[in-house]
Amino acid sequence: MKNALFSFLLCLVVAQSISAQTPTFTRPAKFDDVPVYRLQLVFSTANVEDAGSDDNVFVQLNSTMKPYYLDYGIDDRERNKKNLYDIVDPSVRTIKDIQHLNITKSGNDGWAVSRVEIRVNGFVIFAKDLGNSNWIDGNNGHQPTLNFTSSQLRNGGRWNFTTSPNIHTPPLTISKKDLSSMVEGFVGNYIRYIPNEDVHWGSTSGVNTLWGPAVEAIYRNRQTLTFDLDLQVARTGPNPELDIDFDLVVSCTNGKVQISVENAKANISFLSKFNVAKMKLDLSNYLNRTFNVPVCNAHFNSDGSLSFL
Repeated sequence: MKNALFSFLLCLVVAQSISAQTPTFTRPAKFDDVPVYRLQLVFSTANVEDAGSDDNVFVQLNSTMKPYYLDYGIDDRERNKKNLYDIVDPSVRTIKDIQHLNITKSGNDGWAVSRVEIRVNGFVIFAKDLGNSNWIDGNNGHQPTLNFTSSQLRNGGRWNFTTSPNIHTPPLTISKKDLSSMVEGFVGNYIRYIPNEDVHWGSTSGVNTLWGPAVEAIYRNRQTLTFDLDLQVARTGPNPELDIDFDLVVSCTNGKVQISVENAKANISFLSKFNVAKMKLDLSNYLNRTFNVPVCNAHFNSDGSLSFL
């Protein structure tokens, strides 16, 4: 996990003129050259018995992408439910970096997937209905993977400017809900790579390690949004709580917008392998991309949204 947490969090809005006037954007000649400001995968679980799964699921979108785990602080992948996951990975900068979609599930708790979507910058560029009998599983004659090739993605009828005419234009405001989803998508993947520890989102079963939503964002001032993450560590006996807090700070240096992670801390006395400083650095590296902009008006609104107007 190096060099780019939510590249798209900045790209999503900062890669545009931050003046009070509505900026204009030049559409690339090729659809594949459109910058990816925000990447989301949407999965619908079938409405059949035992369709849901609690097993780990990861995706890969190109040959250089490490397994990216889909894990939000909810009971996801449940029967007849739709789940949207923000994918925050430095290997996907433009649409051409989406070379395939490989979905892999561990374990033998089968998952019946009825629909798959890829969304870029808010537009659905690939969608496939699979019915109620498409199982991803490690037994009962099923396969633990579901793969879509580059040709399948690009020949699905949506990979073009005709169906997504303004896909190259990012919004000028990110809601607090969307910011929280980006953080949740990043952290859900990040915790899978903590060495020698089994870290999960908090829960209310057994010893309570969940105090409200798993990811909470609180407006502090025009430059600061504070995040509170409720996680837990799997141990023999009651799972100890892992609480992580940090500030998302927007600032301006020499006319350039900068978003960074500050004041990261966690109750880690029991967790020898968790390095708070490294997490802060990794988060900052993802966020800390700067762009040449003519005016530096980026700020948080009182509702927690990030505005560039």
